[in-house]
Amino acid sequence: MILKYDFASGQNKMAPLKGRLSEVLNQLDSAFADLGLDAIVLTSKDPFLSEYVPLENNPRFGATGFTGSVGDAVFWTKNSKATAIQKRVTVFVDGRYHLQADQECPVDLVEVVKLEVEPTIEGSLRDRLAQSKSLRIGIDYERTSIAALERYQDMAKEAGHTLVHLDGESILKALGLSGWKVERPIFSLPETSTGRTIAKNLDAMKADLSKTNPEFMHVTAATDDAAFLLNARGYHLPHAASFLGYTFAAGNEMVLFLPACSANSPVEIDETQKGSYSVTVIRNDLSELKKTLAKHSVKEIFFNGSMMNGLLPSLLKEVFPEAKHNADCKWVIQRRVRKTKEEMLAIRSAFQKSSKAISKTLRWGKKESQLRNISEVELANHLYQSYANEGAVALSFKTISGAGPNSAIIHYSTPSNTTYFEKGQMALLDSGAYYDDGFCTDCTRGFFVGSSHNGATPEEWQKDIYTATLKSAIQVFMAPVNAALSGKEVDAMIRGQVKAAGYDYLHGTGHGVGIHVHEEGIRLSTLSIYPQSPFACVSVEPGIYLKDQGGVRIENIAFLHPQGGNFKYENVVFVGYDWDLIDLTKLTSAEKNYLKAYEAECRKLGTHLMECPL
Repeated sequence: MILKYDFASGQNKMAPLKGRLSEVLNQLDSAFADLGLDAIVLTSKDPFLSEYVPLENNPRFGATGFTGSVGDAVFWTKNSKATAIQKRVTVFVDGRYHLQADQECPVDLVEVVKLEVEPTIEGSLRDRLAQSKSLRIGIDYERTSIAALERYQDMAKEAGHTLVHLDGESILKALGLSGWKVERPIFSLPETSTGRTIAKNLDAMKADLSKTNPEFMHVTAATDDAAFLLNARGYHLPHAASFLGYTFAAGNEMVLFLPACSANSPVEIDETQKGSYSVTVIRNDLSELKKTLAKHSVKEIFFNGSMMNGLLPSLLKEVFPEAKHNADCKWVIQRRVRKTKEEMLAIRSAFQKSSKAISKTLRWGKKESQLRNISEVELANHLYQSYANEGAVALSFKTISGAGPNSAIIHYSTPSNTTYFEKGQMALLDSGAYYDDGFCTDCTRGFFVGSSHNGATPEEWQKDIYTATLKSAIQVFMAPVNAALSGKEVDAMIRGQVKAAGYDYLHGTGHGVGIHVHEEGIRLSTLSIYPQSPFACVSVEPGIYLKDQGGVRIENIAFLHPQGGNFKYENVVFVGYDWDLIDLTKLTSAEKNYLKAYEAECRKLGTHLMECPL
């Protein structure tokens, strides 16, 4: 059974690319030779700054072979004057992708710079460029946010560099990549699924932003922003329910602009959701877009500079040369992070279905792997079918199915047909799915391959890391959390249990979950800029990863309910734990009581993994 909004498989082109990367890089060099460039910045983004960009539309992938969702690179041209060159390409990755980048990038051509949680990828890339002086640097403004572009411009000014805009399509062509086009319908969600309509959203926007300037326009480039404002979905990218389009809201009109990549997509908007507003659809016609926008009197343009590509504001400047640009507008983020009652019901329903699919697959994997060798792909495929049986319409990211040492690769996204779950190993399964209501799920669990019945018992280190991670993962669900704590402080509190056991992990503790699996507005991380937020939906996912041995991550999802001066974290994931890996002597009485009640609920729902000994 194929999920309704799945795309054809075969995106993993890393293997054939690896053998011809030198040729590809020569093509890239030749394509822009007449510009006298010293370096080209290659991002993993599309013009909408999406996280999960298809490989055929991912410039960084085309120059490195690295398939991870996050990470940028610098290509050094043949005649570059840069002094910081070690290899033809330098790729910057964070802690989630250290091992994966090593596996996928040809060591003779690609330098892998491994960052911790801090500093940021973009900052480290800029620092590398700043080590040289007076370079000509090519960069695609359309695949770079305004905020990032301004930081590049500041760096260039200080180092005496010249930035040259390169057309993204030309870069893709030089790398031999085809780009991305989609013709899937854009359709409304029912108000019963979200509690929102176009009219409700625009009424609220007008009420808030008109206080600053009544003659405003709000512009979005992020696809989840457009999906939120129009209360619609399209599944235009793998692992994303949103659609490829820009939105412009002014007066009583919402303009949806579909560029070449989505220009042929049908738009099926529910008329009853518009209220007094009109929705105008313009298909890949910039002159028509300018004419339509120019009908409005606009004195201030609101957008989020961190999620707006660097070319779109120049178009707005042409139409409204006198209008003020307000690039720090977080209105959509702040509105979207607070889930409505309807959204919470839809999300709970989705996680109930996913919990059933995941627990069924875990039970099958734990039992079947004791009888025979099952491969990483086989476990991932079993989960795919389990999701389909529960009514899923798409995956929210590529399933992570790691055996033994691969379970220590934080975002291991290339499960193998020839790597098996062997007796005595750790197994890691991280996955998520979408259902008809248009919200995604995300959950990570693992299991020990074997049992006392077949002579396999966990080693001390395996129980140690699983128990420490479990203790960390459940603490915010055991007692209310002070609402005054920031996302950084909650991260530190959860991470503290893992640190107390002598470990740490190179990723954040939690991210927002909603229309996309990584949603802005709340984040539990050392880099978080957000506070805790009422009615937010956030993951809680500490982990411990031991290279060449194995790893564990335990991920639950919470709604934050105000409770006096605290937040009560409501767990919506009910997937039982592997008691073969839990050291009961290291659990407190409170932890045992919590886990006993949790496992009883899993047993009631049929989502347990094994018998709870408590």
